[in-house]
Amino acid sequence: MPTERMTIAMIAELTKWKLSLAVAFSAVTGYLIYDGGSAGTGLPESAIETGLIKVAAGVFLLSSGAAALNQYTERNSDALMERTAGRPLPSGRMAAPAAMVVAVVVLLAGIVLLARGGTWPVLLGALNVILYNLIYTGLKKRTTLAIIPGALVGAVPPLIGYTAAGGAMTDSRILLFALFMFLWQMPHFWLLLIRYGEEYEKAGIKTVHSRMSEASIMRLVMGWITGSSLLLWLLTAIYMPFSSTAAIILFLLNTAFIIAFAGIIRAGFDGVRSKYAFMAFNSFSALVMIILIAFA
Repeated sequence: MPTERMTIAMIAELTKWKLSLAVAFSAVTGYLIYDGGSAGTGLPESAIETGLIKVAAGVFLLSSGAAALNQYTERNSDALMERTAGRPLPSGRMAAPAAMVVAVVVLLAGIVLLARGGTWPVLLGALNVILYNLIYTGLKKRTTLAIIPGALVGAVPPLIGYTAAGGAMTDSRILLFALFMFLWQMPHFWLLLIRYGEEYEKAGIKTVHSRMSEASIMRLVMGWITGSSLLLWLLTAIYMPFSSTAAIILFLLNTAFIIAFAGIIRAGFDGVRSKYAFMAFNSFSALVMIILIAFA
């Protein structure tokens, strides 16, 4: 029935299923980094026993529930921004109580699945929900430093996957990957400012957009990715947590990305190019995860 399809579509929109899939993939990467996934060997034994599937599903549901809870919390702010005014709650297509029910049910389902992987995955998952829905969301209208807990949210899912597979959070392999995920969140936020900075200000969200020009923001992004890359290269060289093949491929890929991004800046930047730059960041992150799964 059309009504059922509309309801399913609204729930999918409320839970940001595409973003939640990406979050789940980062947790899967953490799981396979520990469990020895590599090209040509297929899934590790524990994955065949559904361990990996439970982690992926659990993180997906937890991320979906957190996204739904976030849209419930920020429904009034979302109504003030053109980018988000069409979401289910501000548009009036879904009632707020219904959204809260979806959020709670999906969050609980995610926690139940993660509990199959042990205590640490559940604790880390709960920590991430708190970071995203209480700390980050609560600070967004108070300080530009909200970006820090916001970026930490992206670093936790790999730790969930790694600990669910049996690894320790103190292992250099997962800490380095989590650091990459944290550092790479920052440019994502800043690139969005070029396209939606004025809307964020209208909604009362504190950003650097009011104090920096688009050119300055782009220089900040360029400096950040260059500095972050140098730090990650240095730590990789010191600890060598991954295979030499993975390290070389990542070095070459990262170098190519920096050169290409510098070319974009020299060619000029606007809202359209910021969209493609944002997509490039996401694609680069996905490639890093694929390389780590295949060669780490």
